[in-house]
Amino acid sequence: MRTITPDRFEMEVLRARDPVIVLFDANWCPFCRAFRPIMERHQDEFPWSITAVLLDDMDDSLWDIYSIDVVPTLAVFESGRPVFKLDGILGVGLGEKDIERLREYIRSGAASKS
Repeated sequence: MRTITPDRFEMEVLRARDPVIVLFDANWCPFCRAFRPIMERHQDEFPWSITAVLLDDMDDSLWDIYSIDVVPTLAVFESGRPVFKLDGILGVGLGEKDIERLREYIRSGAASKS
């Protein structure tokens, strides 16, 4: 999993040729720090690249543009737009059940497997 700052979001995610799994993340978030190793442990199971986007600045426009209320949040972007999203739960974050929900989405074929 590679990590980028928001200034690389357009180039690395929106302009990507293939679907991208995005982990909206923040260094200050304990739930992000707990979820990141879970995501890394499963990353080889997914057909697309995973990009962690650091939203350390609460004023970053990505919070509003993609309606990120809580980090961590997972999303799948295809052709420059979000097609699937798993919002973290305030005070809980994300966990193994969310990895399974992402797997189910991918298995459903809802996004193209370019």
